[in-house]
Amino acid sequence: MGDTVDEGNPPTEAERGPPRKRRRIVISCGECHRRKQKCDRELPCSNCRSRNREAACSYDPGAPTARDYEMRRPSPGRHDEQGDLKKDEPLSSMAATWGYGQTGTSTIGFLKKIEMADADFVDGPAAVPSWGSKQQSFATREKYKGLIRQLPARTYIDKLVQLFLHEFNYQYSYVDPGIFFKQLEEWHRIPFNVLSNEGPEALSPDLRAFPAVLFQIIATALLLISEDEPSDFQGLKYAGSMTFEDLASEYSESGAAIVNLFGKKALSLTTVQAEFLRASFLKFTANVTESWHMIGVAVRDAQELGMHRDSLDPKPKDDSPQSILENQWLVQRRRKMYMMLVMWDVSMCVTLGRPGAVDTRLGLPSIPIDVPASTFQSKTALIQRDNDNDPPTPLTRALWLHELMFPLRDILELEREGPYPKDFTKVDKLHQSIMELNDRKPPAFRLENPDTRWDDGADTHWIPPTRLYLAQLHEFSLMALHRPYIFHRKESRIHALRASLELLELQRQFFESLEPRAWRSFLLFFGSFDAIVVIAAIYILFPHDHPDLRDSATQKVYWAIERFAAMQERNPLAKSAQGVLRAILAKLTRAVGGQAASTTGESSSQTPAATSRGQTSATSASPPSKPAVETGGGHVVAAPAPGQEAQDLAYSTAFMGPADWSLPAVDSLAAIAPLFPTSDLIYNDLTGIPQQGMVAPAAAVPMNGGGDDASLGPGVLPWHFGGDFGEDTVWQILNQFQSQEA
Repeated sequence: MGDTVDEGNPPTEAERGPPRKRRRIVISCGECHRRKQKCDRELPCSNCRSRNREAACSYDPGAPTARDYEMRRPSPGRHDEQGDLKKDEPLSSMAATWGYGQTGTSTIGFLKKIEMADADFVDGPAAVPSWGSKQQSFATREKYKGLIRQLPARTYIDKLVQLFLHEFNYQYSYVDPGIFFKQLEEWHRIPFNVLSNEGPEALSPDLRAFPAVLFQIIATALLLISEDEPSDFQGLKYAGSMTFEDLASEYSESGAAIVNLFGKKALSLTTVQAEFLRASFLKFTANVTESWHMIGVAVRDAQELGMHRDSLDPKPKDDSPQSILENQWLVQRRRKMYMMLVMWDVSMCVTLGRPGAVDTRLGLPSIPIDVPASTFQSKTALIQRDNDNDPPTPLTRALWLHELMFPLRDILELEREGPYPKDFTKVDKLHQSIMELNDRKPPAFRLENPDTRWDDGADTHWIPPTRLYLAQLHEFSLMALHRPYIFHRKESRIHALRASLELLELQRQFFESLEPRAWRSFLLFFGSFDAIVVIAAIYILFPHDHPDLRDSATQKVYWAIERFAAMQERNPLAKSAQGVLRAILAKLTRAVGGQAASTTGESSSQTPAATSRGQTSATSASPPSKPAVETGGGHVVAAPAPGQEAQDLAYSTAFMGPADWSLPAVDSLAAIAPLFPTSDLIYNDLTGIPQQGMVAPAAAVPMNGGGDDASLGPGVLPWHFGGDFGEDTVWQILNQFQSQEA
């Protein structure tokens, strides 16, 4: 036991004996050897690159291949393979590549705190993204240069930017003119040798993505240029048969390519802005599916930047008043941009029946502050706009659109319960809340007795059309609320019918207030198409309902279809819907006994004054009047007299052959899936197919008084719905409603 060492006293150096030599030569870099990681023996190795420790990556000179690696090391003062000594790239730049979030509590968040504790990291230069190898950096630079070369000359850019800001930007206020022009001037001041030699690596993330915003802006503005009128922009075309829409599509694609060039490692507010503008352009050009996907991408990138949580707002650089003010304005910009993304996401969910990218149940960031238009960003304190004395701003409009979004969110929640909610009182309460919300509308945006003090202002020219637009959104909310229940709830049918009729009337007024170059606006399609289908479905499947509104409904549908025909050359959505509209007009004309013929020959420009709800025109074909009774919803509808329902049914099928149509059973109607007409048109290839061997009655005449070239053809009745829709849809049931055979 004497040879044993006392456990309480460690052995001396003499007792331990000489140190044992390592039998294995260290071939890993020093950092990997210290952390006991497998090293790929690159310089710098992948582990050091991922940990932002490129400067610390070195090899033992005694390693077998150390000389080879040493020869590859850059000499002092030279650039390494990554470019300008990117030794302090933040770990957040790799987060998206690995699948981790850059914000919130995650593994990356903990690693970042550990890295920040390292003195070398703290004292390092500003963070910049890694561009990979020298070859990758060169390829990125050349691609970037090739894309920005496609930007038009500055004279064209200035004109198109002004056109965009005047005609489009007020709708969403997604481009802040002050910030945009500051970025534009900074972009034009970039020396050529910076872009030629260093490329996008030398630019800040916001300025790097700025050309993508510029491409989307000029692309959207080009959609307003008419092919039939002389234009200063003809010189931008480089092919004889090229249209401005072709040119706009190429510019927009170039902007999208710039965003995709950098992936998710260099995200910025400008990146999210470019993605939203890209989604807007896609929607304007009828690429609705692609637009929906792009909004989802923009939402995810905004969340990656922490725009979805107040707790993730950026902090001032220092305690100086200037830094604090700049940070406050930056936070306001982030909140406004995310608010608009949420509004678009919810709106597309309701319109298309598609899932959204934002779960509003988890909460949303605070809304931005509505400041006066004269407030200069970053140098002025945030002061709330005086609603009584200051003119409305585009942000005022956006904030009210945000208010109108909340009922749509509740509608989505109700739709999850299906066409048979547990309690219909929820539907009635939501209806009441929509009406109360409309009563709280800002005075300048009211359609009745509006505050018109600023209607003629140069910066507030957008207020009059906004009144019509907001009124349409109110009616659309009512229609969307009751649309799922029209097949088995009478109260919902009358509410949906009245909202649809009023929506078509507002669309008529809106259409007549616009110049033809603005007919491309998707605002003229969404809502109107759905309203036409709702009206037709109600009168075809429930011919005895609401005869007092029948004439008005037929007239408004006819005028709406005529508007679609007039703008189909400028509005791709209206053009794609022509076959469906023909089929709808054919079946509705038959269901109401040929009343559509009474409006034949009248163009939308000759449309009489707005027909109020419930007003009918006296015609010889009108059914007998009925006494009015009050429904449970508080609305007055016509009650059938004894034996009147049979008379209504006979009236509505006057032009049918014997046993040509019988109303579906109640069970069949109750099993019909909720209506999403726009979604069926876009996703299920809904179309109208003329039926061979069918003839139209004499009442069916071409629209616009034309012949074979008329918008709906010489006979409007023999049509059939086609598409990839299911057996439980309204289209299958309407297909049973056929025209009389020859």
